Amino acid sequence: MADVPFRVLWYEVKRGKSIGRTLTNLVMAQWRDEVKGLVLDLACGTEPSYRRILGLTEIAHERLVSVDHNPACRPTIVADLTRTLPFRDQVADTAILSSFLYIPPEPVTVLQEVRRVLKHEGLLLLTAPLIFPYHPEPTDHWRFTEEGLRYVCARAGFRIESIVPIGGRWTAVAYLIAPFLRPRWLVAPVVYGICLYLDTWTSRWLTRLPPCPIGYVVKARLMSCA
Repeated sequence: MADVPFRVLWYEVKRGKSIGRTLTNLVMAQWRDEVKGLVLDLACGTEPSYRRILGLTEIAHERLVSVDHNPACRPTIVADLTRTLPFRDQVADTAILSSFLYIPPEPVTVLQEVRRVLKHEGLLLLTAPLIFPYHPEPTDHWRFTEEGLRYVCARAGFRIESIVPIGGRWTAVAYLIAPFLRPRWLVAPVVYGICLYLDTWTSRWLTRLPPCPIGYVVKARLMSCA
């Protein structure tokens, strides 16, 4: 991801996006054409930027149902994702679960509910943090490695098609020090660009260092019952 143009970094920073969210969106963009049918945007928050990236605000034939526990986010449905989802079995074609799995004490249970409401071969787009400040909403239980994500997805009945690390050591540092990068619109894009280059250099020449991404983006589908 070292070739992310500066104009993209600057544009996303102006929109208030972190380096983690910017890189996450770039990964999700490659699966835009696979996001079809009835889409459940779970733990959506307020106008998440991945909707813009996935074309969910533009494509007329897409049906989007947003779900969040906070009425102030103005979701389609107000619901607690740590409990039973208010949908019948196999109703959705796509589910998006972004930056939520660290919150519930039983992440497998949450994913099992997502599996229940997805159709056969339904698509799950999942993002999860590894490097992330303590952030109770209202709780903060987990950080996920690649092995951890593979484990919870398999336990819940999902087959991972792709799992992509977001950033590396240097961009993780940039992510953590972002509140100190001022003026943000100018300094942050420069720092992000330098750190992306350093991530590429480090992975190429310091191959014995273990990876340390900001987090992961997962594309998964339901396991076959056969």
